[in-house]
Amino acid sequence: MAKKDNPLSVYAVVSQLAFTIICPLLIFIVGGYYASKNFGWPEWSMGICVALGVIFMLGGGISYLGKLIRLYGKDNKDAPRSYNSPSDNDYYDEYHKLHK
Repeated sequence: MAKKDNPLSVYAVVSQLAFTIICPLLIFIVGGYYASKNFGWPEWSMGICVALGVIFMLGGGISYLGKLIRLYGKDNKDAPRSYNSPSDNDYYDEYHKLHK
């Protein structure tokens, strides 16, 4: 059974993607709130923490989706073979002879 055919594998991939997207945002929001309340940081620092959380969230999500595309985007089929011979270009040879 291939990795992408297993339904539990799909659930695991989706949960990992959600974890990759949500965790950085939550960490920066909670950390910014904690720092502004307990360390006396100014209120605008919370906005910076949220912006950093969004940046890390997008970076992690895009990186994870890229890995998924490389992992699941491949087919098990071989590339089609092409059999070329010099006679395949007869059209161009005839065109050149006709339009001299």
